[in-house]
Amino acid sequence: MKKTLVLLIICVHSILHAEEAVGKRVYIKGTDITVDSATLKNGLAMQNSLVLNRYIGGTTYLAIPATNRFKGKGIEIGLNSRHSGLLQTDFGISFATLFADSNYLAEYTSSTLRLTSGTTTTAVNLESLVSSEYTSNRLQTANIKLVENIFLFHDSSNNFLQGLALRLGGEIYGNEVKVTSPYYLTSAVSSGAFSLTGSGFSANTIDKIKYNEAYLNAVLGFGYTYKIAEGHNISFGYEYLKSVENGGNYENKTRSLFVLTPTLSLPSENKIKGKVNSELIGNRISIGYVFSVSENVSLGLSYSQTEATHRVVDSKVKEPGNILTILTGSSSGFNPLPFLLGSQPGFGPFPESKDFRKQIGFEVIYKF
Repeated sequence: MKKTLVLLIICVHSILHAEEAVGKRVYIKGTDITVDSATLKNGLAMQNSLVLNRYIGGTTYLAIPATNRFKGKGIEIGLNSRHSGLLQTDFGISFATLFADSNYLAEYTSSTLRLTSGTTTTAVNLESLVSSEYTSNRLQTANIKLVENIFLFHDSSNNFLQGLALRLGGEIYGNEVKVTSPYYLTSAVSSGAFSLTGSGFSANTIDKIKYNEAYLNAVLGFGYTYKIAEGHNISFGYEYLKSVENGGNYENKTRSLFVLTPTLSLPSENKIKGKVNSELIGNRISIGYVFSVSENVSLGLSYSQTEATHRVVDSKVKEPGNILTILTGSSSGFNPLPFLLGSQPGFGPFPESKDFRKQIGFEVIYKF
């Protein structure tokens, strides 16, 4: 099914471009963008896919993100080519770098460590809540879009129907988030053989998450343009988006200092990483206004809003096996199974988040 949709897009594009273009417009657009990012939310919650792996090793784990919206400027360039009264091709490339205020991640962990000496088994219960603030947050987003517009009623005697078009095409759409937490707050409790309660602040640990995803989306929808007066045109559009191919990579890198003495510290680094497969389903609506300054130059204002669900369907993200799990979950004091399963790719559940983005654009159009 996926290959069929991609092949259909390629074939339609080839057929349409076989005709001689009768009208072209190039444009450059500056954009102001706000994004409530599913890429960020899924990236912060990705370690929840290791919940079952860790549970087998005797650890209960849950990550709960709290995020802010990204904001920033972007640019889009494109070409509209009218091949005939029936057919028009829209091609565009856009890119933006956005930033967000602080994002937060709360991680709850509970585990039991059993130590056996002879016939005596000592159990220690550990419970902690860690709250990290990500103070450096960047989202880069890009899109390459190719859509064919089929004006089914272009030769109609009804002026209101002439501007109605069926849209069919595709887009390559990608996001990458990078977030950094320079410190965390922690509250920990141990009970059983040893009882201890404490909380504190640590600036010895730097946590960095990088997560990227790319989609090949099929696009199906409709567009409508109408001339409200000489030199004044308005447009509306709706598009349904469905991914047909995808790919992504996740990496969580934690660097810390293990303090031995007031003057001696040892650096350490831990990585959790792997490839991720996900799917996207969503829709986009748009509205625009274009004013002709001259025969060849026009100015335009536009607004678009996109809502999509990003759902991780498979993950190869894994962490190094925790040697301490060999000593957990077994009264005999030795159990290698949790260690082996703990270093496997995540068994799930996998994250799923909504992505909301709004874009306001101002464009300059040149006709030739």
